[in-house]
Amino acid sequence: MPSSTADAWPSPGRFALALILGLAVTLAAAWAWGESLIESVLPLTRILLGWIDDRFGILFLGVEHNWQDTVVRLRVNILQLFVMGGKVIGESPTGWLEVTTTTGAMLQPLVIAPAIAFALPGALYTRALAFALAALLAFGFLLIDLPMTLHAYVWDMFVDNLDPSRFSLLMVWHEFLHAGGRLGVAVILGLAGWRLARKAA
Repeated sequence: MPSSTADAWPSPGRFALALILGLAVTLAAAWAWGESLIESVLPLTRILLGWIDDRFGILFLGVEHNWQDTVVRLRVNILQLFVMGGKVIGESPTGWLEVTTTTGAMLQPLVIAPAIAFALPGALYTRALAFALAALLAFGFLLIDLPMTLHAYVWDMFVDNLDPSRFSLLMVWHEFLHAGGRLGVAVILGLAGWRLARKAA
């Protein structure tokens, strides 16, 4: 008599096929609507950046195309004096700080998490629900990840130049994501979406 585990988990080939299908759908969606999605959350990103650190004023926040990638560009100036590395940092009347991050990096969990959730075992309805729930979780992560990443890039300029030994939880998290952590987050969100769908089914 076959075990319930054998019934529940598909063969590696079937899993790979479902994963490829899911990735094809999410990659196509990211290519078609990813930029518009990022642009739609920028007003909230602007608000969250102000909550995260009100010492910086936003001069520009938008999606642009450079010669290689589509990027989110943030340009800020300093509104309030602060001290780092024994130096007082204040506003420069002739300059600003500018950072970018690629839209592809920001959309990575939205591409991977739903595809993983869809590839995991279950009835078609359950897998479709898992796909939707994982996409929703990944979108929620995007709302937090985008402002945190942009702010971390700005803060990294000061840390690198003025206080390289400074410990910052923000920079630890930023380095984790930059070193491939978004892939791990995507896997966790995909599994979470699948588990929620299994409980709801």
